[in-house]
Amino acid sequence: MSEKPSLFHGLRARTHYLTRNRRFLLRTAASIIAIGTIIASAIVIGSPHEDGPAHPVFVSAALNKVREDCQHLERETSPHPRELARWLRMLVAQIPQLMKDNDAAAYQSFVEKGKIGGYDVEHLLQQHATSDAPAGLFRDYLAATLDADAAAFRQLQQKAAAMPPEMLAGELFGSVEKRRDDIPAAIQAFYTEGLHFPDAASAREEALRLAVTQRDLPMLRTMAAQPGWIEQAHPLLQHHAGSLLGDVWMQWHGLIRHRLDELPYGILTLAVFAAGLWYFILVQHSDHERWRWVRPVAALTAGIASVWPTLTILAFQEYHQGMTSEAPFPYDVLYWVGGVGLREEGCKLALFCLFLPWLLWRRTPGLALLTGAFVGLGFALEENIGYYQEHLGAIAWTRFVSANFLHISLTGICAHSLYRMLLTRFARAEEFLTTFGMAVVAHGAYDYFCEDKFEDHGWFSTIILVLCAARFIDLLSQETRPARLTISPRAVFIFGSAALIAVSIVIGAWTTRTMAGVAEAGKDCLSMVPIAMLYWRKFENA
Repeated sequence: MSEKPSLFHGLRARTHYLTRNRRFLLRTAASIIAIGTIIASAIVIGSPHEDGPAHPVFVSAALNKVREDCQHLERETSPHPRELARWLRMLVAQIPQLMKDNDAAAYQSFVEKGKIGGYDVEHLLQQHATSDAPAGLFRDYLAATLDADAAAFRQLQQKAAAMPPEMLAGELFGSVEKRRDDIPAAIQAFYTEGLHFPDAASAREEALRLAVTQRDLPMLRTMAAQPGWIEQAHPLLQHHAGSLLGDVWMQWHGLIRHRLDELPYGILTLAVFAAGLWYFILVQHSDHERWRWVRPVAALTAGIASVWPTLTILAFQEYHQGMTSEAPFPYDVLYWVGGVGLREEGCKLALFCLFLPWLLWRRTPGLALLTGAFVGLGFALEENIGYYQEHLGAIAWTRFVSANFLHISLTGICAHSLYRMLLTRFARAEEFLTTFGMAVVAHGAYDYFCEDKFEDHGWFSTIILVLCAARFIDLLSQETRPARLTISPRAVFIFGSAALIAVSIVIGAWTTRTMAGVAEAGKDCLSMVPIAMLYWRKFENA
């Protein structure tokens, strides 16, 4: 008597069927997107709408910072002259937005009412001035900055040049010189303040920022000789200083600190989810082995690590070779191809080489192709974090089907070609050099035509992406035999895409609180549908 099929077996069979049923896939994807649209609409409708102009007035982050720091100073019960000096410098920088008037009018308001832009500056001077940093010093700063008072300027200059200098004189004098565009004098003044006063962290950071901006290598070396000067600055400043000084550890240390300090967990989760979709699809094309789900983590990690040497080369090319995307034609092309394309494809391939001894021992071309693809995926994962932070994740799906798969495709194709060259003992060297050269050009051209100045010619980038993706997927079908798993790659792609589109629409609503923001997010997603159709067709039989 035959045994009755188990419930688990029936569930697997049902899942296997549904994830390959076109109507079910499309209906479910449409439902996910519809839910995202409903949530986005609810966010817009539920947002408070106050009576006023049709276009809401947004307060900049800098103005918010001025207001918050002022409130903090008012609550303090003891004098904090350094915080007051830093706040005054921020306030002066925001006068055009605060008063919609010139500096002379702002200074006149201070003289007559003790206020600038609605802030009671005179009260704060009385509250936070000390015998070491008297109120007269701050008044001289305001007079020299806003009223171009020559006498006040000389007073500040003398106090900053004294030995030892008066507390805060160098910082305030440096701020005046910076406003007058005498940057070398400003750097020297901030440096003097930071050198003589251990608590002058703001002055030290400003001196470093200006030295990096001016690429003042002698001053940067002087600061680097002072223990803790660069190490305690903002992580990105440390990174740029290390780039100019050629200190790789300083560059990487700054970037690691920046990632750890400022990486939102929501952005990280979104980036990992998007990468996880391609990870799942690629694993389904690997051999049906015991460790197939865990083994690619090493290649993925190598791809993430390849970002660091890429950034080191980027710093060398931009700071020391002068390569820039703003250069005139044809030097801008050189930047994108010989700069971006070469360094990114080269570094990814270099990290892939770590796996070559094992791959040559296994003698499986499909495994080499997939290993390279996982390296490219790791690079895309790390790169996505920066893009998601800049655009708040609203471009998650557009990058998922475009730049992400471009990295996967190009690295996989180059890795496969390199493996074949070594397997044949360099008999296919010409083929590899041609493949790698074409990948570099394709990568550079893709980024080149993605620039805003080529908005009308963005379809060139689309053509490049389609050709690279089609070539990689064709290689994937030739070199691998995907296991007929319960869940099909096509289902993972369509459901993941629907979820990312829904997230993009919700983020568009959350950040703008308007239906126009929702429509813009939907429009961006709609523009990538032709690319998505390519993947849909290519994964049809997997």
